[in-house]
Amino acid sequence: MQSPEPDPVRPPRLSRRTLLGGLGLTAAATIAGTRVAGPAAADPGDGALSVVVTPTRAGRGMPLVGYNTGHYLPGSNTSAWLAYSRVNAVRFFASFEDWCPDEAFDPGAGVTDVDGFDAAKEELRRSPEENRFVDWALLREVFEHHVYSNTNFYRLNYQLAELKRLGITPILEAAQLRWNSPWSGLWQQWQKHYALTYHLARDYDVERFNFINEPDHPSAARDIVDQQVYVRGLQIASDAVHCAIADVNQRYGKSLRALVHAPVVTHVSSSRGNDHMDADPDADARDDEHGWGEIALRNLRTDYHGNRVDHDIFSVFDTHQYNKTAETYAYEFAMMRQRMREYTPTGVELPIVYSEFNRRNTSAFETSGDDLDSPLIYGDLARIWGAAVTAQAEGMIVFKFQDTMRANGIPYGTGCYHVEHDGVHDIHGATKAAEVNRLLAKGFAGEHRRLLSAATGDGGTVPVSYDPRTRCHHLWLPHPGGSPSGPVSLDLGGLGLGGGQVVVEEVSRTHSGGITTVAALPADGRITLTRPADAVWLVTVADAGESRSTEAYADATVSQSGPPAGGAPQSLAVALDPGGSSAVSYLAFDFGGGPAARRAVLELHASSTDGEPLTVMVYAITDTSWAGSDLTWESAPYLDPAAVRPTAVGDRLHPAGQLTATGVPGPARLDVTDALRHARGRSLGFLLIRERKRAQDTADDGRRLELSGRSAPRPDVRPRLHLYQ
Repeated sequence: MQSPEPDPVRPPRLSRRTLLGGLGLTAAATIAGTRVAGPAAADPGDGALSVVVTPTRAGRGMPLVGYNTGHYLPGSNTSAWLAYSRVNAVRFFASFEDWCPDEAFDPGAGVTDVDGFDAAKEELRRSPEENRFVDWALLREVFEHHVYSNTNFYRLNYQLAELKRLGITPILEAAQLRWNSPWSGLWQQWQKHYALTYHLARDYDVERFNFINEPDHPSAARDIVDQQVYVRGLQIASDAVHCAIADVNQRYGKSLRALVHAPVVTHVSSSRGNDHMDADPDADARDDEHGWGEIALRNLRTDYHGNRVDHDIFSVFDTHQYNKTAETYAYEFAMMRQRMREYTPTGVELPIVYSEFNRRNTSAFETSGDDLDSPLIYGDLARIWGAAVTAQAEGMIVFKFQDTMRANGIPYGTGCYHVEHDGVHDIHGATKAAEVNRLLAKGFAGEHRRLLSAATGDGGTVPVSYDPRTRCHHLWLPHPGGSPSGPVSLDLGGLGLGGGQVVVEEVSRTHSGGITTVAALPADGRITLTRPADAVWLVTVADAGESRSTEAYADATVSQSGPPAGGAPQSLAVALDPGGSSAVSYLAFDFGGGPAARRAVLELHASSTDGEPLTVMVYAITDTSWAGSDLTWESAPYLDPAAVRPTAVGDRLHPAGQLTATGVPGPARLDVTDALRHARGRSLGFLLIRERKRAQDTADDGRRLELSGRSAPRPDVRPRLHLYQ
């Protein structure tokens, strides 16, 4: 949809608009567009960076940090990896062709005008669950058992139940392109929006619904033949969503909100100007006079009768963007808010959500030669996240979670987690971009966080948050691509955190989200760290508090080529070797007594045997009954010995993170705080494994990581779990 390479955004054209009459469309004012500069670059050219943080409040955390999901089937490990990603929102497509078949609804033969439409609507709402219009028995069967199979394979009820269990907010892209219809067809569309919304609100507390995916895309023109059809559809669908949620609230004593997202356009600006926020006279004549964003905003308080109403018919301004850098996003946030003040009847600034974004779109990834493990890509994504946090976005939803298979047989290059393309579509690992997204969510997801003011030496900005739940401050520090290694000087003296602990988690060429630095913060709150090139940092500063550490009480290594493990080994190993010498290692810890920990760090003394950094996957194990047993390759718990892959992920095993050891023996650390919730009683185990994420993942085949075991002569190098209260 967009050009594959980024291009600058020009200031919008000065123009006078006159909107179409009818359907409550109001007259437009003359506007003069002015470009709003994005935030200054955070780094000077020599790679040095100085940051001063003050306690002045600068906003709140991001309410919706998420993914567009793909496969979600019972028996899969999808929920475990979604929990690992730390996101608090997901969007997914729920076309009415699948979930609301025509035969479940009244065809509307007697509905020939708006009066007949209103009469039928009133009758249905008097008895939502027992009426002559909706076949609820058929819909319940579909909702429970049907498998959506248009690229993404999922069951509706199962996915919604899992999201509710995980505390993740769903955003439903539920629609059908049938809006260029007589009133009988519009009545059927209203029923479908009402019934799906009613079911999801009643059973799963769903509040958020997109209206039409990318109506500005030329492929939508077969149904959305002009903007009058679009506006009428938005008004009717919004009415159905609002009615359904109001009826659920009344009947079931709930207090859900009806949150409609619109206009869900492909983009709001490009190199030509503010298309499709404003008019775009090009080959698609539908928006030659009025932009898709403009036409939606002008009708924010107009219903399908053409009457002014006292509420907004949609609550969130929703758009998409690909192939752009952080500067474009910073510009767009300011531009969209300016246009909202001009175009809405009340001058309101709606919350802004990008319900699809990525550094490149699918077609661009197929020709660019890079991917989500490339420093350019994950670094640019990190800076986009930073711009969105600073601009106080309502939400940013990455497209997409898994690299599902496209119709052309090529996996989506935008997929952040590698998924198996058969069976229940299990996930087998994360890209570096996924780890960037996870660290951002860790530091900035959720309105409970407070943003603080921070400035760099050259006048730029750095996102900083404070989480009162964990009593931690977080700084987001992505390094511009191509910038050299350099010092980062942090002045946190105004926060009163002297004596606390500074922890750096890094995504870079050598690391995938693990901890690279743990240091005490001096009493004056000032510290200087060295940041490598092409690195994305989440810096966590924890206040001084009680801490304790415990050594592993059990460990073991099993190898394809070795004898059964016995006794207490002095060293452990991890390897994936097609030649038959693969090895995995197990650890078990007992927390003992004491209060619950708010942070936990796994620390191992490790190195690769070839002198180069090596990353392995760590899973938390809820079951430690294997401790003390003599394990063999064939009897090792939760291991598929043939595939060298963990089993029971999402049941007894849960992803904990990617741990990196350098070529020099030393500490390798991983924040495993999330793993604590999987502990049974006071014990928790870990599996260290080098598994293949996808078929192409062969670069580290035959390489080996070695780490000290619990019987190592030196106590300071034994496996240890640090717990912070």
